[in-house]
Amino acid sequence: MEIRPNNPMQPEILANAPRCGAKTRSGAPCRSPAVGGAARCRMHGGKGSGAPRGNRNAWKHGANSAEVAAIARYLRK
Repeated sequence: MEIRPNNPMQPEILANAPRCGAKTRSGAPCRSPAVGGAARCRMHGGKGSGAPRGNRNAWKHGANSAEVAAIARYLRK
């Protein structure tokens, strides 16, 4: 793959970036730049969003928080 140095649509940093290691359906290597810190481009799974870390979906309103549980224990005494 020849990279032309004065292509305004492809900045030099992208032109010199490592390429994705995946193969396309035709069997040719993917020509997209790999995502930083990965060997694949964004289309071939370089960085998937996935689920957020931790259980953030369980925190809705604080009714079951440790603070509310401590207040309930205090009131029961």
